[in-house]
Amino acid sequence: MNKEDSLEFVQERLRHNHHSILGRELRLREPPRVRRRFALELGKGEHRTFERVDDSVIVCCNSGSLWITHDGDPKDLVLVAGEHYRADREDAMHLFALQPCVIEIQFDDEVVEH
Repeated sequence: MNKEDSLEFVQERLRHNHHSILGRELRLREPPRVRRRFALELGKGEHRTFERVDDSVIVCCNSGSLWITHDGDPKDLVLVAGEHYRADREDAMHLFALQPCVIEIQFDDEVVEH
């Protein structure tokens, strides 16, 4: 899976999970979940936006530095190597590489049964 395919997969799963959260009160049993992890390299100045996040989303900065902000939130955050951030809002989350960096994005995902 290349970088763009991986990012698209993460975006799709986060969108799916956001819609599932809205209907959760109608379920008798929570679906099984799995922790997914994706590593991503960003060059200086690159950015990524994740439209839907929840409190299971964790961004780990493995190298370099990263600026994180959410739509409508005056609080910005800068991560350096070894630091992490757990999303505390559902608004779009923006990641900006201040230096070349390697990040890991973790989130809980529903297990898809075929």
